[in-house]
Amino acid sequence: MFTGIIRHTGKVVSVNPSGEGKRITVSAPPEFLARLEKGITSIAIDGACHTAETFDTKAFTVYSSFETLARTTIGGLTAGSEVNLELPLTPHSLMDGHIVQGHVDGIGRIEDIEAKGESRCYTFSLPKETAFYLVEKDSISIDGISLTLFNIAGNTFQAAVIPETIANTSLSRKKPGANVNIEVNILAKYAARMNGASPDTAMENKLKNWLAGG
Repeated sequence: MFTGIIRHTGKVVSVNPSGEGKRITVSAPPEFLARLEKGITSIAIDGACHTAETFDTKAFTVYSSFETLARTTIGGLTAGSEVNLELPLTPHSLMDGHIVQGHVDGIGRIEDIEAKGESRCYTFSLPKETAFYLVEKDSISIDGISLTLFNIAGNTFQAAVIPETIANTSLSRKKPGANVNIEVNILAKYAARMNGASPDTAMENKLKNWLAGG
């Protein structure tokens, strides 16, 4: 489990096909790699959870499965790509951000970036089946970054990005049209599941209300 508070970024060194997946080597700061020496092997790469197979003082290597490659932007990484990195929570960690599983729900896209003083306002689009779980002022993970969403309109929403996040993540290097990994708040998915709601049932209920003149 992660928090979406990004303190490190890395650069992809190599991407090598391996069966139906890929082995990806990423260079990372020494202080990040030092944590791996203490037995931590889970790593969120742009918000997608992976397991470190090997590591040294300069880089680590993960295996990305066919499922991860199909559902995330990881499949599009090439040598030189910058990625956000996060290690998992420990019993002694501060619970900043929000609960991020590292299980990406879908791929979204940056539609617009507007400067707001030192901050930036990003407009994102995402698949409608993922947009169903959006809640105004809720938390959302974008490329592993915990952000607060607002101004939901159909399958788009906005998020304000503060200077600290701009300085410490790869998001600042992405332009409109770039794809991003999106993980909605797990609590929203649990609430929908417990109430028997889904994108399909929501549309069905709207149609029934319309036909009934509601």
